[in-house]
Amino acid sequence: MELNYQELGMKAGLEVHQQLNTKKLFCCCPSIMREDSSDFEFKRKLRAVASELGKFDPAALEAFKKKQSYLYKFYSDSNCLIELDEEPPKPINLNALKTILEVCLMTESNIVDELHVMRKTVIDGSNTSGFQRTVLVGLGGKIKLKEKEIKVQTIVLEEDAAKKIEEKDKEIIYSLDRLGIPLIELATEPDIKTPKEAKETALKIGELLRRTGKTKRGLGSIRQDVNISIAEGARVEIKGVQELEMIDVFVEKEVERQVKLIELKNELQKRNSTKEELEQESMKEVSGIFSDSKCKMIKGKKVFGIRLKKFNGLTGKELQEGKRFGTELAKYVKARTGLKGIFHSDELPKYDISKEEVEKTKEKLVCEKQDAFVLVATENQKTAEKALKTVIQRSVMALKGVPEETRNALEDGTTEYSRPLAGNARMYPETDIPARKISRKLLEELKQNLPLTSEQRKIKYINKYRISEQLAEKMKLNNYARFFEELIEKGFKATGTAVLLLEGITTLKRQGTKTENLTEKMIEETLNAVKKGKLVKDNQLKALDLWSKEPEKPIESVINSLQETRFSEEDLRKLVKETIEKNSAIINTEGTNVFSALMGEVMIKIKGKASGKEASKILREELNKKGIKE
Repeated sequence: MELNYQELGMKAGLEVHQQLNTKKLFCCCPSIMREDSSDFEFKRKLRAVASELGKFDPAALEAFKKKQSYLYKFYSDSNCLIELDEEPPKPINLNALKTILEVCLMTESNIVDELHVMRKTVIDGSNTSGFQRTVLVGLGGKIKLKEKEIKVQTIVLEEDAAKKIEEKDKEIIYSLDRLGIPLIELATEPDIKTPKEAKETALKIGELLRRTGKTKRGLGSIRQDVNISIAEGARVEIKGVQELEMIDVFVEKEVERQVKLIELKNELQKRNSTKEELEQESMKEVSGIFSDSKCKMIKGKKVFGIRLKKFNGLTGKELQEGKRFGTELAKYVKARTGLKGIFHSDELPKYDISKEEVEKTKEKLVCEKQDAFVLVATENQKTAEKALKTVIQRSVMALKGVPEETRNALEDGTTEYSRPLAGNARMYPETDIPARKISRKLLEELKQNLPLTSEQRKIKYINKYRISEQLAEKMKLNNYARFFEELIEKGFKATGTAVLLLEGITTLKRQGTKTENLTEKMIEETLNAVKKGKLVKDNQLKALDLWSKEPEKPIESVINSLQETRFSEEDLRKLVKETIEKNSAIINTEGTNVFSALMGEVMIKIKGKASGKEASKILREELNKKGIKE
C-alpha cells in the first residue's frame, strides 16, 4: 500500500530502553539472565490503588479486572529481599548513574539538579511490588541524524521488569532474574515524519548508548516502544520492538492500520451507524442452532451471539496483513476475558459451521442485510456477556476511527491490542529513597572523558594503535572499547589485547565459562602476568576460565592452580633438538621450507609450558647451526 506520510500528517516518537551491564539498580545483585532452575517459587496477587489525586490508572484497572495471580521464580545468588519487596531499596547504583549522565551529556540534555525516585503503578505482575521505580535524569537534548535533528524529550533511569515465562488462564509465571536490572529510557519528541527516519533514529540512539561501554548485548537487552499517529488518527503506543532493523516496518504497518480504520469509520458514517443503536443490542443464547454442529470448537459448549448493526462486510475488513477488524475484536475479547476466539459472520461459513447454521443465527439475532453478528462459545454465561459487551465497546470505538491504545509488537511487524494507554495517575513519589543532588564536580569529571564516536575510535585504532581495520571495526562499539583504550595507554600491545577482548572472551563464553564473573581488573591482571613472564600467553584463556569459577582468589593462586611446570631454556632446547633429529629426513628433503612444520610439532609438545616466542627463537638457532635458514 503506497502511502504519502507527509499528506497523512504522520508523526512518531521513540522510547528506547537499554539494559546496562552493571549491578542491579537498587541492590547489589548481579545483572545475570538465567535459564536454569530457580531455587524457590512464591505467589502473589496485586490490586489497583488510587493515586494521590484519588484517580485510578486505566491500564492498572484493566489488569486488576483480570483477577490473575502471579508465580515468581527466585534465584538465591542473583536475587535478594529487595526483589521480593521485603526490604527497602538501596541507593541508586553509581555506575548506572554515571552511565546515564554520560548519555545526557552526549545528547546535550539538561540534567536535573536533584534526583527524585518515583513509583509507577504496574500491576500486570511484572514487578512484585506492584510498581516500577523510575527517576528522571535529563530533559531536552537532540539526536543528530544525517539530514535533521530529533529532539529528546526525557532521559530516565529505571529498573527492568521481571521476565514473563508462561501465561495461563488465571496465572502468569515470571522469572526474577531480570527484575531490577538498570534501564536507560530515552524518549524523543514526536519529530519523526517517516518510517525511514524512525529506523535511522533508532539506530543512532542504539549506537550512542553502546558508546558508553556499559550496555548489555543480545536479544531483549534493548527494546523500543514507538508512539505513532496520523492527522485523522490517534496516538498508538507499540511496545516491545526488539529489532532496531524492524522499526520502519512497524511504523509502516501501523500507519496503514490507522488509514484502514479511518476508512472503516467513513463507511460506518455512510451507513448512518450510531453509538445508540450499537449499545442497545443484547446478547442471545443460540446454542440450539449448533446442537448437532460439526464444528469442534463449538461442540459441547453453550453458544452466545450478538448483532452488530450495519457492520456486514466490515468485520472482515483487512487492517494489517492477515489481520481484520474481526481480529481486533477477538484480541480485545482475549485481553479482557481470556477467551481465545470469536466467530464473526464475515468469515462464515467456515470451521465446519454450515451455511444453514449461519442463516438460522441471522434469523435468531434478527440480522438485516447490512448487519453482522459475533458468536462466542463458553460454558460461563457471565464470561460470554463480558466478551460480547467488549465487542460492542470496540465497535463503538470504530465510529470514531482510531482508539488510543497500547499494542504489542509481533515478530512479523504487525501488532495486537494489549491495554488502554496508561494515564498520568500512576506516578507517585518513592518514600524509601532520599533525593540525591548531582554535583558539578562529577559532571565536570564525566565531561573530560566522554566516549569517542564510533568513527573517531576506528580512525584512532587504525592510525594510532596500528590494529587491522577488521579488528578496529569490531572494537569501535564493543563494550570493551574504552577498557581497550586504557590498556593500550598502559603499554599493552594493541593487536594481542584486541584479540583477547574480542575473540578470547567470546570463545570462553561459548565454552560455558561464567564470563560475567570476569571483571576488567581480572583481565588486566592476567595480561600483566603474561607481560611479566609469570604466565605463558597460550595459557591466559585457561587462567581466565579457572579464575571465573573462584573470582575471589588472587592471580598468583590461579597461576599456581594451573600446575604449569615451565620449561627451562635448557629443557626447551633439548626438546627442540629432539624434534629436529626426529625429522631429519624431512629436513634433508624440504630444506628451508621445514620451519613451520617443525614449529607446529614443538608447540604441540610444550603444551603451554613455554611461549611460542621462546620456542621459535631456539628453533631458528638450532636450524641455523645446521645451515638451514627460513
